[in-house]
Amino acid sequence: MFAVMADRDTRGTTPPTPHPRRPGENGGRGAAGRNRSLYVITRPEHGLHYDLRLQFGEMSVCWAIPEHPSHTPGDKRLAIRTAESGLGAVWDTGTVEGLGSLSPSHALDEGRLTFRLVGDRLHGAFVMVRAYRSADQEQWLLITKEAGAPGIPDHLGALAAPSEESW
Repeated sequence: MFAVMADRDTRGTTPPTPHPRRPGENGGRGAAGRNRSLYVITRPEHGLHYDLRLQFGEMSVCWAIPEHPSHTPGDKRLAIRTAESGLGAVWDTGTVEGLGSLSPSHALDEGRLTFRLVGDRLHGAFVMVRAYRSADQEQWLLITKEAGAPGIPDHLGALAAPSEESW
């Protein structure tokens, strides 16, 4: 599975990303009207994994995660940076807020992106730390910093059915 994820071209164009549909929210836009969107997509090809897609304004970034994202503070998940690609079942949608003094693009360049997720299943503060970089692949660790409102317990996360929505 990792070889397949590594072969995905991260320099290509990305397909359009849908806006999460959450009642009472400004169409997935933050208070300033900028897109700040979270999407977690399950992808069964080459073994089940999750695509964590974050959008900060015009900047969009995606990681393939072999295990479901954790709700337990201190838990770490391997995350391979990839281009957005293909269809899959929507596992979670919501908003993302960048935390820290750096802009999200500068934080990615520095190898440490801290953010808060408010989704239907994922809530809390997370940090993405770059662990390895080569010419064709970036490996990161997704670390749960603090859990927010209860989501799905970790022992049920992988078993929870994705929504009927797909893209």
